[in-house]
Amino acid sequence: MRIACLVVLGAGIVTGTATFAAPSHDLAIKMQKEVFVPASTAVAAGTRITWTNTDSMPHSVTANDQRFDSGAIAPGKSFEWTADSAGTIAYHCIFHPSMAGTLTVRASAK
Repeated sequence: MRIACLVVLGAGIVTGTATFAAPSHDLAIKMQKEVFVPASTAVAAGTRITWTNTDSMPHSVTANDQRFDSGAIAPGKSFEWTADSAGTIAYHCIFHPSMAGTLTVRASAK
C-alpha cells in the first residue's frame, strides 16, 4: 500500500512539474467596459498577444509609437500581434482616449 501511494504521489509531482515547465507564449487581453484587462502586463519577446473586444461597441488597439494598429475591432472580434523586441509599449483605443494600456516586453530567454 505504501509503495502504491509513493508511486501515485511521484506521478503527481512529475505531472505538476511538466505542467509548469513550459512557459506560455500567448497572452489574452480583453476590452471590456472601455478598459483593457489587464491594463498593464509584461511578456517575453516572441509572445503572441490577442486583444478581444467583449464590449458592445468598437474599440482599437493602437500603439502610441505606431508599432501596431488594429483599426476598428467590432464586438466579438480580436486582433493579434507578436511582441518582437524588448521595450515598453504604451497603447490606447482611438475611439476612447481614456482607454489605455502598457505592455512591457522582456528580451526572450535563449
